[in-house]
Amino acid sequence: MQNSAQRLVFLIITGIWACGSLVTAQNITKSPYSIVGIGDEIYSGNASTYSLGQTNQAIRNPYAINILNPASYSSAKTTNIEAGATYSLGALKTSNGTADVNNAWIAYLNFALPISTKRGMGVSFGLTPFSGLGYNIQSETTIPGDTAPIPVLYNFVGRGGLSRAYLGYGMRLHRTASIGVNANYLFGENTNTTQLLIPPGFRMFNTNEDKRTYINGWVYDIGLQLHDTFSRVIRNQVREYEWVAGGTLTPVSNLNAEQSYLLRSLPIGSTGGTRDTIFSESGVLGTVVSPLSWKAGLSFARKDVWLLAADVRGTRWTDYRSFGSADSLRNSFGASLGGSFTPNFKGKNFFSRIEYRAGVRYEQSNLSVRGTGVDVVSLNVGLGLPMAKSKSKVNIGAEWLQRGTVENGLVQENYFRLYIGVSFADKWFYRYRYD
Repeated sequence: MQNSAQRLVFLIITGIWACGSLVTAQNITKSPYSIVGIGDEIYSGNASTYSLGQTNQAIRNPYAINILNPASYSSAKTTNIEAGATYSLGALKTSNGTADVNNAWIAYLNFALPISTKRGMGVSFGLTPFSGLGYNIQSETTIPGDTAPIPVLYNFVGRGGLSRAYLGYGMRLHRTASIGVNANYLFGENTNTTQLLIPPGFRMFNTNEDKRTYINGWVYDIGLQLHDTFSRVIRNQVREYEWVAGGTLTPVSNLNAEQSYLLRSLPIGSTGGTRDTIFSESGVLGTVVSPLSWKAGLSFARKDVWLLAADVRGTRWTDYRSFGSADSLRNSFGASLGGSFTPNFKGKNFFSRIEYRAGVRYEQSNLSVRGTGVDVVSLNVGLGLPMAKSKSKVNIGAEWLQRGTVENGLVQENYFRLYIGVSFADKWFYRYRYD
């Protein structure tokens, strides 16, 4: 009865989330750096791998969902349902001052179930954010006038983002090798607005440029994991160990795009309304090229006690194109290191059964502004809180992240993020036999 009540409560909660803001684009980012490409990439792994510094390629947990390497679905032993959310509190620092920003978003809603635990086959499906667009940048400059330069203000505003719905399958080829694939359907809309604002005293009309781009299409992840277990007898105790080597390749994909464009003049001294339409077009079809990316990782663990994991990854952002045009992007590279420890997973003391996690991450991001790289460093800590008499957990964690620098006129972003995830693991869809 207790398990049925837990299922019912969880399904109600996830149903509300699924029908809410996760399905549509969320206000995930307020970063000025989201102005380029498709915006800020959003980490779509679960809260437990987030706390490991976002290491995920060599993670095989039979009671959790690792969507970032679909080969891991072959390890599923129970029906798993996961949901998570993130709250971000940040400060945008320039040489002239600091501005505070904060926002929150639904991070993921995923399902997985084993098709055959004997043969090592499993499937997963779900919904996550993929990217976020959210910037508001002002730039003061001058334009030529009849007798003297005219001071003007450019206002750049961006909103939107892409979501991802995925369906994945993983299978064990051999006792020590598994493969998997995710079919990811990306969809969403990005809106970019540029305003030219002239002081009213010059009696000149302001202008407003709106560009909306709707993007949809398929991206595929191909995953591989090599894995094995062994045991050792130490101090009359059998200890089980596991090693995993994993990797995922995401080939180049051409996404469908449809764009509308509106250029209009505004009343003198106004930032809204319409005086006249200068140019308008809609239904312009094109392509957005999603570049090739790769990930690889290693892990070594003593089962149910401790884990060490490391990842490296990269994306060829120089191949990115939107309607045939490249953006000011460079190839990205990142590395992560994480670990976890559970004092006594069979202990009666609740704190001894908690999984303690920590990780560190470095990213050479795809951004370089005026020759200065916009790189990322983050530190993570987290806890896996066990639920009574089950493999389910409540995962909580925190991250400190720094991106960019104030040098060369850039913006340094400092964030403190809290995230929470719930992972339900239970045996469903089993046929019961009676004697």
